[in-house]
Amino acid sequence: MIQKLTLAQIAQLVGGSVRGNASLELTGIAPLSKATATEIAWLSHPRFVSQLAASKAAAVLASPACDLSGTPAVLCPNIDKAIAQVIGAFAPPLPSPAQGIHTHASVDASAVIGQRVAIGPFVVVGQNATIGDESVLHPGVHVGDGSTIGANCRIWDNVVIREGCSIGNRVTIHPNTVVGADGFGYYFSDAQHNKIPHPGGVIIDDDVEIGACSCVDRSKTGHTRIGRGTKIDNLVQVAHNVEIGAGCLLCAQVGVAGSTRLGNHVVLGGQVGVRDNIVLNDAVMVAACSCVPQDVEAGARLAGIPATDSRQFIREKTSLKKLPELLTQIRELYKRVEKLEAATDDRPND
Repeated sequence: MIQKLTLAQIAQLVGGSVRGNASLELTGIAPLSKATATEIAWLSHPRFVSQLAASKAAAVLASPACDLSGTPAVLCPNIDKAIAQVIGAFAPPLPSPAQGIHTHASVDASAVIGQRVAIGPFVVVGQNATIGDESVLHPGVHVGDGSTIGANCRIWDNVVIREGCSIGNRVTIHPNTVVGADGFGYYFSDAQHNKIPHPGGVIIDDDVEIGACSCVDRSKTGHTRIGRGTKIDNLVQVAHNVEIGAGCLLCAQVGVAGSTRLGNHVVLGGQVGVRDNIVLNDAVMVAACSCVPQDVEAGARLAGIPATDSRQFIREKTSLKKLPELLTQIRELYKRVEKLEAATDDRPND
């Protein structure tokens, strides 16, 4: 059955105000260019108002500053938040195993399982592990001995959480991610690479989300740590003994090498590489495909390989675009200088 919400219900949901027919029923949300006659669209900025005439949308989410020429609307101050809330309202419920322990799951008798927990088929929960209230473990999840998962977590299919790891409350870990694998550490002796033990663990604080196929390695000593509210994209590598602060964003294919520390609210764009044993202080932002080789002061904006001040990087890249033209000019000047010198050499001495 298609979920329907009236314009008034959407306004109540997002804390906005209705303009137009409050009883107008809507069946979904979509961008302006793709919305149908029964869907609500959004205007993320007043500059997009000109696109409204070509849209089939029945209504729009917009800021009070937009001139909507009579289009039914919900006016709200925070469009991004409103979009997320409305998408969530129309979305179907997430798939989930039934509450309880599936008959094909293996849960050790010493494990502590909270209330209203859902444990799917082929899940393994090891000795002395703890699963908090209302958490969901999808099929194939492995929770190692002594590991702890907090309340209201959702651990998706085939996630591995190895022994001695601690997961906070309201944490989401997407399919095929590994938490607590050995770090990449070796010493060279006797003509070979010899493994350094990694008996430490991983601590993931509350409200963290980790994307699919990412890895957070366990530490040599102490713990690798992911701070509260940090969001990690797919295919990200967090190495042993790394410490990531609160509210950070790590985009796809980021790699953070061992024992590096990120402050709070650090943002790393896609495919950023960060070397080992350095510190990126609070609110640092690094552009995609950059490489950070040394400590970075708080609030810095970096880009490039090696990463440097983003404004300097843009100036350098802009100058490089002019390089062929500059080389042509230099060659022409060189020829003119040669001609002038030749002419001077041909003059009789005074």
